[in-house]
This record gives sequence, C-alpha cells and structure tokens, in this order.
Amino acid sequence: MNYYGIPDLGHLEEWTALGVPFEYDDFMLPGILEQPDEVNRRVREYLQTGRDTSQDTLHGPFLDITVHSSDRRIREASDYRLRQVCDIAMRLGVKGMIVHTNFIPNFYEPTYRQGWIDRNEAYFRKFMEDYPDIDLYMENMFDEEPDLLAALAERMKGTRFSICLDIAHANIAKTEISIWQEMCGPYTVHYHINDNDGCVDSHLPVGSEGGTIPWREVLPALNPDASVLIEVNSLEKYKQSMRYLSSL
Repeated sequence: MNYYGIPDLGHLEEWTALGVPFEYDDFMLPGILEQPDEVNRRVREYLQTGRDTSQDTLHGPFLDITVHSSDRRIREASDYRLRQVCDIAMRLGVKGMIVHTNFIPNFYEPTYRQGWIDRNEAYFRKFMEDYPDIDLYMENMFDEEPDLLAALAERMKGTRFSICLDIAHANIAKTEISIWQEMCGPYTVHYHINDNDGCVDSHLPVGSEGGTIPWREVLPALNPDASVLIEVNSLEKYKQSMRYLSSL
C-alpha cells in the first residue's frame, strides 16, 4: 500500500526525508487563497525541496463549494475557487486534486438528487477538458449513503474522474463502512484514513484508543492498487499511525 502524508512547512525537511508522496492541504483554505504572496511562498518552498511531485495530490477547497447549485452566482464562485486551486496543482506538478460531494445530506427531494448528479457530470467533464493533466478524485463528505457518489462515478467511468473514499467520514455516516467499500470500491483510486469515535470527525491517528473503525476488517477490503493518505495533522500522528498499521 502506498501511504501519503500531509506535509507542513515547519517540518518540511523531515517530511521530505520520509520519501513518501505528499497531499497538500494548504490550498483548500480561503484565508491562504486570498493572499497571493503567501500562495507563492508556499509553492516555492515545496518546490525547493527538489522532490519528485508527480505522484503527489492536492486537497481542493470544500468550504461552500457547490458546483451543482441551481444558483448561477454560487456556481461561478465555486468554479473560481476550484480553478484557482487547480492552477496551483499544475504549478506543483501533482497528479490529482481532491474535490468533494458537498450535497445536503438527508435531503431526499428527487429533483435535487438527480440535479446533483447531472450538474456535477456536466461541470467536471468540462473542467477535465480544461485541465487535461490533472486527475480528479471526489471525496465523500458527510454523506449518509454512498449511492449518489457511486452513481456519479459510474457516469464518469472511463474519464480521469474517480473516488477518494474517506473511511473516517464513512464511519460517522449511517451506512456501514463495508457498504461504502462495496459500492465505491470499483471506482476508488485514493483513500483518506484516520480514526474517530463514530460521532465526530476528529482526525485521530489510525488505531487510536477511543477510535471505533474496525481496521482489521477495513484494511483488507481496500483496493490494493489505490493510494492512501493518512490524514492527520502532524508528523508525530503520522508516525503513530504507521506504527499501528505496521503492527497489523
């Protein structure tokens, strides 16, 4: 399994020494995106390591991003942010960017759900035409079931659009993780993993005391050809997660 980490500039030398692919999460934050000088500084520092970035990924913006909205102004603002960050992904030379479902959970109005599929398909087909060198992985957010994400992925089959299955998000959904893996598995090329108590997305290290994810059942069901981000917010938590994974 190819494990990824989230680098931070304060420990960039140590992250680089690990020799693992990166998933950058700086550029999903509006506060950074509104500061061009800060964006340029971060891009420059990441590139100055001299690493091969061709297997890296970048976590796209998700706060208020709604490309499937029926409101044109909201779609335009969402498109602006996604393109802004995809341009950064191109500068970094990464292979893929994470996008997000961002639909309203537990809203079962048929026209809304069908509109979500139709508008996302139309939007991301055009987006990938404009960015032919970037793959897109759509992550489940706080979706309660995997059906819409799997349906969109089936529509997009044969393109550079796939699923990023976040196991911790699935653990706080009302649908069992095994169902998420079964339905999303054929389309999943990237995973996010960390632990939580089944109630709050707390980004604990994998295998933490108090975590409720059944890793001995979940890990064997991962796509062995997929990449896996250990989505924790420090180098020590990454190492703690790796120690647990190595012990299984």
